[in-house]
Amino acid sequence: MVGAGPAGSCAAREVAQKGIGVIAIDRRKEIGYPVQCGEFLPTADELRRILPESEEFGDLFSIDGGLVERRTSVIELHGPRGLRYDMQFSGVTLDRRRFDKSLWQSAQKSGAELRTETEFLGLSSPNTAKTTAGDIEFRVLIGADGPLSRVRATVGLPRPKAISQAVTAQAKGDFGSEVKMFFGGLAPGGYAWIIPKNGRANIGLGVQKKFTNEPLSKLMESFLGSHGMTVEETAYGQVPVSGPIGKTVKGNTMIVGDAAGHVMATNGGGIPIAMICGRIAGRCAGNHIAEGTGLDSYEKEWRRQVQAPLRNAARTKWFADFFFGNDDRLRLAMKVLRERGLERAVLCKRLFYVL
Repeated sequence: MVGAGPAGSCAAREVAQKGIGVIAIDRRKEIGYPVQCGEFLPTADELRRILPESEEFGDLFSIDGGLVERRTSVIELHGPRGLRYDMQFSGVTLDRRRFDKSLWQSAQKSGAELRTETEFLGLSSPNTAKTTAGDIEFRVLIGADGPLSRVRATVGLPRPKAISQAVTAQAKGDFGSEVKMFFGGLAPGGYAWIIPKNGRANIGLGVQKKFTNEPLSKLMESFLGSHGMTVEETAYGQVPVSGPIGKTVKGNTMIVGDAAGHVMATNGGGIPIAMICGRIAGRCAGNHIAEGTGLDSYEKEWRRQVQAPLRNAARTKWFADFFFGNDDRLRLAMKVLRERGLERAVLCKRLFYVL
């Protein structure tokens, strides 16, 4: 297992629960840090609206209350020149640093082993991973190592066609209880956000480089200045925004999470998809080792459960790109869509029942 984020941890737990040995490696010193996302997670009821074909969640999203910083019920969608629509949507803001640790601890309690500060370098044989801590033999390799996945590149699987650049930080203060998303020139080709937490907020923005030559740091500075905010703990990352890659299984290797493009392209949400697909990957790996079933069952199952909404989101993202390049066009598109159309975009539904 390469990567011990939400996808890797959920996969590792599934395999370990079958009594099969699991070794996960992660190049970070500390799981969950630095935080490189907005830390927002929809409630199980909202996820069911987004992912109607997913199997029962079970305890997958049973989150300890101590990991929840704020409960929210409204998303404010802000467009150019003061345009605003409010959407009823329930979610929680997580302490992502501790949340990721809790997911790994669950895998560890089931018997999984973790090696931090260990980097995947490639394959020295079809069943041997070369790492900075030496060779590790495996029967199944799961790549959960992010959008720039080295596992994916090593085995020759396709990469996401589009990756957005993102920056996130923490700001102290009282930011109410509404999630705020800002679209337009302040975050070209993406959006900026203010996601409230307990006594602070997660502040950030994501952009597509084809829409701007400005560095992320300068765009972030402008956004913060427009809201009179100062921040700390700034981190940079990447988010795949072109939908799932064309193939996620090759030989004895599976790709999951951001590495596989398992992200809702319209809103950048990746935590729940990663956890669901990670669970599927772990189950299929365990069945393959214990019973000899084919790993292609992973590909079929995750596509059955989540491909349709991810594909809808990618199509909507493609449609939105036409308007992102100009604030006047973007404002017009948002006024045409209004609350119902924008809600469909957030929920990864088809726009106008056509796209």
